[in-house]
Amino acid sequence: MKRSLVLSAVVVGIILAGRTRGEAEATTVDRHAVGHAYEVQRIRMHFDSVLSELRTRDISTLSSEQAQRRSALVTVLETYRNRGVFPHNRDFPGEAIPYFIDRPTGTLCAVAHLLESTGRRDIVDAVAALDNNVWVKDLAGNRSFEGWLDQHGLTLDEAARIQVPYVGDGVVPEPQVSALYSRGTSTAVVGATAAVSLWNAFANRNGQQGIASLAGIAAGVAAAGYGSAVMATGDASRGVGAMSLAAGGISTFLATRGFLRQRHLASEAKKAQLAARTTLTPIVPLDGKSGAGLSVSIKF
Repeated sequence: MKRSLVLSAVVVGIILAGRTRGEAEATTVDRHAVGHAYEVQRIRMHFDSVLSELRTRDISTLSSEQAQRRSALVTVLETYRNRGVFPHNRDFPGEAIPYFIDRPTGTLCAVAHLLESTGRRDIVDAVAALDNNVWVKDLAGNRSFEGWLDQHGLTLDEAARIQVPYVGDGVVPEPQVSALYSRGTSTAVVGATAAVSLWNAFANRNGQQGIASLAGIAAGVAAAGYGSAVMATGDASRGVGAMSLAAGGISTFLATRGFLRQRHLASEAKKAQLAARTTLTPIVPLDGKSGAGLSVSIKF
C-alpha cells in the first residue's frame, strides 16, 4: 500500500513536470500574442489621455461649425480607440515609430483615420506617399493638412498629441515577461510540492519516514518563497503566486503533522516500554508493626 502511494506521488510529479515543459514551449509561441495585447493596451491608454485633454480644452474661440466638427472627430477617435485595431511596427524592432498606413493590412493611424472619416483620404495618401513614417509635427506648412485642422477646430499640437508611435508586438516590458514565464515554472513548483504532499498525506501520515517529512518541509518553504517572489512581480502574476503559496502551505502542514505524530508515537512507545519494565508490588506487614507500602521494581 505504501509503495503504491509513493509511486502515485512520483507519477503525479512526472505528469505535472511534463505539463510544465509543454507550457514552457507554448509560452514561447504565445509571446507574440502577449506582446500584441500589451501593445494594444498601451495605445488605448494613450488615447484615454488624449480624449480627456481634447474634451477639457477651452473651445470658446471656435465657431459653432468648428466646434461641431471637432466634437464629431472626438467621437470618431473614441470609437477608433475602442475597436483596438491599430497599425503594426514591422520594420523598426525596438524603436517607437509612427505609421500613417499599415501597408500589409491597410490599417490607418488615428490621425489618418480621422482624415478619412471626413472624406480626406487624398491627404492621407499624399502624406503616406511622401513619408509613411512622418511625425505629424513635421507636417507644419502642409497647406492641405493645416486647412483641414482649422476646419475641424484642431491645432497642430493636438494632432501631434493624437498620433502614437508603435513599438512592435515583440517588445514586452520585463515585468510582463516575468509574468508570462512564471506560469510554467509555477506548475513545476506546484507539481513537485504536490507529489511530496501526497507522500506525506498517505504513505508517511505518521511521520515514520523522516526523509519524507524533511522533503515536505523543504518543498513547502521553497514553494512559499517562490510564490511570494512571483506575486511581487505584479497583478498578472498573483494567480500563479497564490497557487504556489497554497501548495507550499499544504506541504509544510502535512510534513509537520507527520513529524509531530512520529514524536507523539515515539513518546507513547517509550511510556509503554517503561510500563512493561516496571513492576508494582504491594507490601503487607505480617507482624502488624511495620507499615504497609508499595514496592516499585524497574528492569533495565
